Amino acid sequence: MIKIINLSIICENFFIFKKINFFIKKNKIYAIIGKNGIGKTTLLKSFIKDKNYSYLGEILFNNENLLLFSTDYISRMGIFYSYQTPIELHNVKNIFFLKTCYSIFNLKKYFFFKLLKFYIKNVDFKKKLFFRSYNYGFSGGEKKKNDFLFLIIINPCFILLDEIDSGIDFNSFYFITNYLNNIKKSKYIVIITHDKKINKFLFIDFYILIKNQKIDILSCL
Repeated sequence: MIKIINLSIICENFFIFKKINFFIKKNKIYAIIGKNGIGKTTLLKSFIKDKNYSYLGEILFNNENLLLFSTDYISRMGIFYSYQTPIELHNVKNIFFLKTCYSIFNLKKYFFFKLLKFYIKNVDFKKKLFFRSYNYGFSGGEKKKNDFLFLIIINPCFILLDEIDSGIDFNSFYFITNYLNNIKKSKYIVIITHDKKINKFLFIDFYILIKNQKIDILSCL
């Protein structure tokens, strides 16, 4: 269980959130919802200790307070964050980056190219994108698909997705939601979404509703 205890998030001396408390269970999918500009992305970024904010309180993951560590170290703890606008790595060829990551996190290295073929077939991912710089010059949807392939390769235990469902075609959307449904038993998963119909495909267990700087946890049962 991930425990958020008296968490305050501050930006330029303004409290975006003040002493909020809730917890996140494994084997459950949480969806953060609320109006634009209400702090959904800010809350999600607190789990990776985004340097643009200051924090008070605790976020306990495996009995460690994440707010005591750097973003780099947090990622090494098995926490994956997909940005609303995924980052670009110029002059880092996509396939070399992905293969290097695969070699680090997977013992059966010969499955790498089988995985790529499977992914190309299921999410309509263009093969030529593997031979360009990572996400550099990709469309918004291509970046989202590429980021999700990265997620599959490194297989993190705590998954944070900021609008992974936006800007992608239906087949890719269906593949991503189905994949998340299949792996949820062993993962912590938190997403941000504006799609009111996503629960028809993604088995969301709880909604995290943000309103007036407060958090309400709404069960879908």
